[in-house]
Amino acid sequence: MNLSRQCSLSIAIDDRSAIGEARRTSAKVAEAAHFGESRSSDVQLIVTELATNLFVHAKQGEILLQLLSNGPHSGVEIIAIDHGPGIADLQSCMGDGYSKAGTRGCGLGAIKRLSNEFDIYSTRPEGTVIVSRIFSQNSPAEAPRLFGAINVPLSGERESGDAWQFMRLKNGLAAVVIDGLGHGPLAALAAAEAVNTFNDREFDNPTAYLEAAHNAMRSTRGAAIAVAQADFNRHTLDYAGIGNISGSIFDRSGAKSRSLVSYEGIVGSKIRKLQQFEYQWMNGDVLIMHSDGLAERWKLANYPGLVQADVSVIAGVLYRDAKRGSDDATVFVARLTEN
Repeated sequence: MNLSRQCSLSIAIDDRSAIGEARRTSAKVAEAAHFGESRSSDVQLIVTELATNLFVHAKQGEILLQLLSNGPHSGVEIIAIDHGPGIADLQSCMGDGYSKAGTRGCGLGAIKRLSNEFDIYSTRPEGTVIVSRIFSQNSPAEAPRLFGAINVPLSGERESGDAWQFMRLKNGLAAVVIDGLGHGPLAALAAAEAVNTFNDREFDNPTAYLEAAHNAMRSTRGAAIAVAQADFNRHTLDYAGIGNISGSIFDRSGAKSRSLVSYEGIVGSKIRKLQQFEYQWMNGDVLIMHSDGLAERWKLANYPGLVQADVSVIAGVLYRDAKRGSDDATVFVARLTEN
């Protein structure tokens, strides 16, 4: 099991045996999060119920598991994704003891209660995305999560050539999305070098980071990279990109968006032009960045109310509907909000 805090483990729920696989995998993830027996049991119960519901009621079900950090507390994020038919009566499904799956009758209401953070988005006939986050029992309640990300390697690969990283700054945030050239181990090495450079220090601006990454990655096959730096006081976002990482800012309605500019090239190999751009944003706007493992055909306005959902739910819906299936796939979502 190749487990990192920047990569999601994907389990396709395509037959009944996959339910057990999802439960066993979730136990390993809970162990990696240093959960005790009680909290580990909660994780396994949630995953078993969600996976069973996917197998019995849904099309093309998938469970994504990811390690999380909540300050000093480790955690587990569970995302359940399907391609339909959607939930007709969501209010009833949220009631305790409601289950049509022949399981213990946990119901989404009990899953929500077991979770530190929970959200669901369902439309008919497109399908449903559910996110559940579980932290240690003593984890304090916090403000709504600022960012969520999904990074899944190409089917058949053990590691992803994509990567992402997020950093809280004194007066804002910084985020980077990386797509190592190609896929597989060599792409993953290039992406890891870009992450290491990002983690090494707090850069003055995005172009300074890209210059440092370009020098650090010369011995690798290179990568497409985009980096965003938001200032919460000035309500500005500085952005620079090289290669085919897509970036957009959406307003709180999801109807209005601005595409963020990147230039051609490969970081670590050849950069023709390096320039960053400044964008203004309003409180509650949403930043979305993704690798070319997702097609660009999606429109957030086609999903009523999605822009207001949990950031990982937004990421899950876009991953579900725009994933190409021929490359590693990464999508990063951040809600821009003042302190």
